[in-house]
Amino acid sequence: MKNKVGVVGGAGHIGLPFSCYIQNKGIDTLIIDTNNDILELIKNKITPFIEYDLQNHLDHAINNGLQTTLDLNEIKDCNIVIITLGTSSDKHVIKKFNQLIDDVISKITQGSTIILRSTVTLNTINKIIEDKTFNTKKLHLYYCPERIAEGKAFLELDKIPQIIGSKDKIESDLILNFFNELNIKTISVNFEEAVFIKLFLNTYRYSQFSTINYFDNIASTNSLDFKKLLGIASESYPRLENVPDSGMVGGPCLIKDSHTFIDSFDDPRGLISKYFEINKDFIKNIITKCESKFDSKKIVQLGLTFKPESDDLRDSQSIELNKSLIKEGYEVKTYDPFINSEEELSKIMEFSNNILISTHHKIFDSYDFTDKKVVIVGDK
Repeated sequence: MKNKVGVVGGAGHIGLPFSCYIQNKGIDTLIIDTNNDILELIKNKITPFIEYDLQNHLDHAINNGLQTTLDLNEIKDCNIVIITLGTSSDKHVIKKFNQLIDDVISKITQGSTIILRSTVTLNTINKIIEDKTFNTKKLHLYYCPERIAEGKAFLELDKIPQIIGSKDKIESDLILNFFNELNIKTISVNFEEAVFIKLFLNTYRYSQFSTINYFDNIASTNSLDFKKLLGIASESYPRLENVPDSGMVGGPCLIKDSHTFIDSFDDPRGLISKYFEINKDFIKNIITKCESKFDSKKIVQLGLTFKPESDDLRDSQSIELNKSLIKEGYEVKTYDPFINSEEELSKIMEFSNNILISTHHKIFDSYDFTDKKVVIVGDK
């Protein structure tokens, strides 16, 4: 039987690259999404967000037959349904996700396979496999968490092994054959192990970035330039070769998954919870640096996305910094080259000689800051 794949949430950052990848491997793929504006862009080969080489892959996918729809009912024609939306510790998000799962189960064809791709908890998985309709229809469920860095899907999809979580580590030929067709290596684990791996990876990354911010906070308290000292300490020193720079720690996964890890597996020593406080202190220290460096409360803030070279604003800590600055009485004009038009830049820069670079896009290195006072948060 030839596979046909439906990707629910297929117009998003996880779903669209994966949909293009699957279609370009010769497997008929249908994107199901509620955002009609984005679906129209996709149908017209217009990329809705920044992703390395997405334009090339989208062009080929549309030419190869990639389809889109607003109608969830169309999953009835798909024997594999991939759900790229996930949950978090937020009760409202969990409720919406559970409703989506109920809708998918009610509309999917008997004997089909459901693949969960984003963050879910073991409780969510157990709820699905215990569902009466799920069992009556003899559906199959796999948790295949996405582990790709945003912006690098087409560099990593066939390089990083796919974790396959199942009820008892026994996969059907269908799921093995599917990932073989995609030329993606697989590693089999049970559901709980898959959930732990997904949450651990993002929580560990959050801890790495937060730990370096902790040392930045201590340096700031002692009136030391941490960026300068880290540069000196790292030079020709292999054991600091991969140390991250201090900076904003946000985005759609790291904070959310760290909270979900605590809810799912506990934080008995309170270590993970401390990271949230560390990053709040980091923002407070940036404001202190602004107070010390700037001669007025007018600021031009450069960079708003959650990380450099991205247009993604989700859970951006640069936005949280902006809110804190305004709360402290600052007047702030913002500019981000991935959000604003270039024509807006000169007018915004006239607002103040006080420049705060909060998300360090590469293009900022080419800006002329002569006679400006500049605070740089970090390189990420």
